[in-house]
Amino acid sequence: MDEVPYQRTTAFTWTERAFALIESRELAVRTVVTDGIVAATVAGSCPRCGHHLVDNQVGTAVTPVRSVGVPDAPPTVVLDVSCGCGLPHTDAPEHVTGCGVGFRVQLTLQDQP
Repeated sequence: MDEVPYQRTTAFTWTERAFALIESRELAVRTVVTDGIVAATVAGSCPRCGHHLVDNQVGTAVTPVRSVGVPDAPPTVVLDVSCGCGLPHTDAPEHVTGCGVGFRVQLTLQDQP
């Protein structure tokens, strides 16, 4: 894999790439709802650098929302994820790992048993 230099970016193209990685099962999103609190883990290939990342979010970092105009639609969760591959990238600030990308993942919460 070619070296990807650090670049702080949230361009929508990385969100689109993340959705393609989810569809190809190279990036996975798992949620658990306990007592109304949502915990989520995003793990797999970073959409920008391709390195393995794991992003864990609990409680206030994850906000369930309902679809507008669809009263009985299940709630969705929007996650803002940053590359946490843990590897140094060229041009990164000192003591910073990851490639600098931020992207968004949206998923539908299913009823929990």
